[in-house]
This record gives sequence, C-alpha cells and structure tokens, in this order.
Amino acid sequence: MVKDKKNQQEPNEDQNNPSPNGADEGQTMVALTYDEYEALQNELESLEAQAEGHKDSWMRTAAEFENYKKRVQRDASRSYQDAMVHILKIFLEVADDMERAIVNQPQGKGKDVDSWLNGIELIYQKLINKMKNQGVERMDVKPGDEFDPNIHEAITQEEHPEFQEGQIIDVVQPGYQVADRIIRPAMVRVAQ
Repeated sequence: MVKDKKNQQEPNEDQNNPSPNGADEGQTMVALTYDEYEALQNELESLEAQAEGHKDSWMRTAAEFENYKKRVQRDASRSYQDAMVHILKIFLEVADDMERAIVNQPQGKGKDVDSWLNGIELIYQKLINKMKNQGVERMDVKPGDEFDPNIHEAITQEEHPEFQEGQIIDVVQPGYQVADRIIRPAMVRVAQ
C-alpha cells in the first residue's frame, strides 16, 4: 500500500513541475524517430526559406512599384514641360514681332503711322492663326446673344433700352475654346 501512495504522489509531483523537455502542460508528447525528426526539421527549414523568399520578392516588388510611381511622375512632369516649351516657342515668335513693332514705333502722323498700324494688325492675325493651328478657336459671341453661364462670364448686369433681360450687351473680353473645352469664358455685360 505504501508503494501505491508513492505511485499516486509521483504523478501529482510531475504535474506541478515543468517537464524536462519544455513541453507545456496539457500537450501530449509524441515520440519521433530520428528520421521523422530530421524530416520535420528539413521541412521547417524549407518553409522558413520559402517564407524568406516570398518576403524578399514582396519587398523587391514594393521597391519596383515605388520606382515606377516616381518614374511616371517624372515622365508626366517632363511631358508637361515639353508641351509648354512647344507652345511657348510658337508665341515667342509673336512676342518678338511685337517687340520689333514697339521699338520701331513711328513718331508723329501720316503714312508711317498707318504702315505701323498695318504691321500691328498683321502680328495680331499671325497670333490668331498660330492659335488656330493649335486648335484654339475664338468663341463667336456678339451683342444680342442670350447669356449662357456655361460659356459666358457676366461682369455686370445693367438696364439697357436696346436689349432684353438676359441678352448680352457687350463683349468685354473674348472667350476661347479647344474643341468643346472652354479655355476662357467670354466676359460680357448682360442686360437686366
């Protein structure tokens, strides 16, 4: 009987003391052969290597995507600058003509002034033609047209005996568009 008490106490002592192999309480210990242990160890190492490979691949992909975003932003900025340079070169020609006209402005009256004014008119026509070549069209707005807030900008509303309410009295600044896109609405005075 003493032996039975001792055998009964030993399991209780084992439950209070941690297992020498570091197994947690409640877990069942499984005996493995060396070959099974080696196979599990190899599988674990293989899975760890595979996980590390996926992590490296993900980090490379993330870095490539970040570089791609930077490249797209740089290319978009460069494209915008190239387009601006192209457009500005066109208008620099007109600016040069205007500068020459201003420097050679005649003093006094007569034939010199008339030919100078004709030169200014030619420069203006050159500017309009350059804009047309780029697809820019002046909007056809005239007094008497109905005011449309989609294409006009009213700067004043005033009483006028010759026009009905909502009609354009005068075009203060012309509007321009490219295809159906309004670049600048026409600034107009509107009858009230």
